[in-house]
Amino acid sequence: MFVVLQHPFADLRTFLGTKTGRLPRPVWPLAEPGREFVRSCGAVKPRPLGGANEWPGEEVYVDASRALKMPNQLRQLSLGHALRGQVTHVIRRFHSQGTVSRMEIGLRVHLVEGQVEASQQDWLTLLNELLGLPVKIGSASRQKPIRLVEAGSSLASHLLKATTETRSAETIATQSWWVCPGNPSVIVEYPSSLPLVHPPYSRFAMRIPAADASIWHAWLPFGQRRCSTWLVERGENGDADTVRRLRIHLSRLHAERECLAQILRQLSCNDFSLFFNANSADSVQRYLNDGIRNIKKPMRFGFDQLPLLEVAEQAQNIVFSGETSSLSYMRRQVATKVRDYLARLKRNNSVVNNIAGDVMNTYFNMSNSNISGSLTITTAKNIENSFNAASADGINADLATKLQRLVQEVTALARALPAKEAELLSEDLKTFTTQAASKEPRKAWYELSAKGIKEAAKTVASLASPVTLAVDAVLDMLAH
Repeated sequence: MFVVLQHPFADLRTFLGTKTGRLPRPVWPLAEPGREFVRSCGAVKPRPLGGANEWPGEEVYVDASRALKMPNQLRQLSLGHALRGQVTHVIRRFHSQGTVSRMEIGLRVHLVEGQVEASQQDWLTLLNELLGLPVKIGSASRQKPIRLVEAGSSLASHLLKATTETRSAETIATQSWWVCPGNPSVIVEYPSSLPLVHPPYSRFAMRIPAADASIWHAWLPFGQRRCSTWLVERGENGDADTVRRLRIHLSRLHAERECLAQILRQLSCNDFSLFFNANSADSVQRYLNDGIRNIKKPMRFGFDQLPLLEVAEQAQNIVFSGETSSLSYMRRQVATKVRDYLARLKRNNSVVNNIAGDVMNTYFNMSNSNISGSLTITTAKNIENSFNAASADGINADLATKLQRLVQEVTALARALPAKEAELLSEDLKTFTTQAASKEPRKAWYELSAKGIKEAAKTVASLASPVTLAVDAVLDMLAH
């Protein structure tokens, strides 16, 4: 009997518009065996039997034996009561595709011979003890052991720390929710000669002739966790590689679904502080657009040699049809939130990224171009207010475009000036844009501030002409 426990993880750092200190290597899903590794986990290795063409990145894994420590003398333990078994082999592997990752613990179990036919409860007792094995995470020798099936949160914390830069001059204050665990899953593969009595509420999913295998599914409580449990009964005439690939499909589908659910929960609960710039919001938008659609597809990656992927996804949809509807509903809610944010961003087009002392690092995305840099807080706020005034609802579209261009040119000028002069320039810019965008602009005010902007531009030869032309373009519109 072979039992695979999976702990899935959603890595939300790919969506953040701020520094997370995430290490650039390994490069998922193209990690290089023999050259790359995950600190405090292990090296990247090739999968002995290869991956699956349908799923990128499955041909490699990280040896996670340093991340998860099994109990001493494991192979000498006798598990279960009326039905007893011994663990003869352990596999600990970490797989990642960037946003979606998972830790898999494979346990080969030898059942003690000469036992009477086991009852339903006997099987559940054996599985409970197997998944409840006491384990330790990382190298902390004094830590209290935790149950294997309940190790998801501790593993997520370990992976966050292991994949974050520690030698950077700038200390990164990581947040625990950046890498969050999903609900675990269990796959139990057993030969048809072993009459496993299916747990209560098991549902037959389907039979796969090519693998000479039948699949059941059940939601089973193991400790404090309710696990999605697949029971795969294989016959003597089945192709072993087909069964192995079936495990990969079921495992990947569960990880994708769980990570999508975790990201939606974080967004819906407002715990996910992703709204720092347009790029981060766009990446979330793309992920949401693809997420539900992908896990509902009966076929993916053009896989038509065998119906295996379709079978696996159909099995998921049979079991999770209600949850899929809930995820779709959550996705619509979150997508609305992201669209609203992008609409606001289109109007405001300026985002404050970080404040360090009296300096504000500011990013402006203007008219399909952008400018960023470190300005004093006063200067940055004045420029931000100027652009907001130039982008306000109801303003003439042509005037708005010219004002936005002026703000962009003046921002570049401010970066080239000493801090005090840049602040005075930004005050003139704020006055000029506010008056120009108002319904009844006061000529004396905007002409005086226009003069101040032009005078400041003369001190930087390369910017004098573009700034002057941008000011004159607005003045010409105001004169007519």
